[in-house]
Amino acid sequence: MGWLKFAACMLLAGLVTAHYANHRRIPVDAFRMLRSFPHSVAMSSSSNDTRFKCLTGSLTRYNQREKKATYVWHLKARGGNPARNITFDITGTDVPDQVTYVVDNDPTHPLTAYYNYTDYRNCMVTIVPYDNHDHCLLWVKPSIVHRIPRNCIVAHEENCDV
Repeated sequence: MGWLKFAACMLLAGLVTAHYANHRRIPVDAFRMLRSFPHSVAMSSSSNDTRFKCLTGSLTRYNQREKKATYVWHLKARGGNPARNITFDITGTDVPDQVTYVVDNDPTHPLTAYYNYTDYRNCMVTIVPYDNHDHCLLWVKPSIVHRIPRNCIVAHEENCDV
């Protein structure tokens, strides 16, 4: 009987350990991720900001060696707001899944973006402070807009509290 209790305890310990091991996150390589998504579509925003409907992004400059890039958000005309492009000049940090950036060439207000998830093929989940709000966004490649993989949806839900 004692061995049965011991075996049950070992099984339970193994299950708990496996659960926590599966939830450890390998940090996203921010610059590898940027290179993987030269064009993207924001499918969901934690803020439900209507300006972000049909938001697309483009990587317009990339330098892996210097850890510098430029990513442009293309906002469509919606709800009385005109179409506009927003430029993010990005610089790498010592933390692989974080970058600093300035918006529209304004060096007086540097901000930090957090790259929480990517599979480097289909999607990325980012937290980007913009216009006094932290926007948690699910970005996908244009080719999968109508068939987003489950791992991308789950990552967005887990990271963005949606």
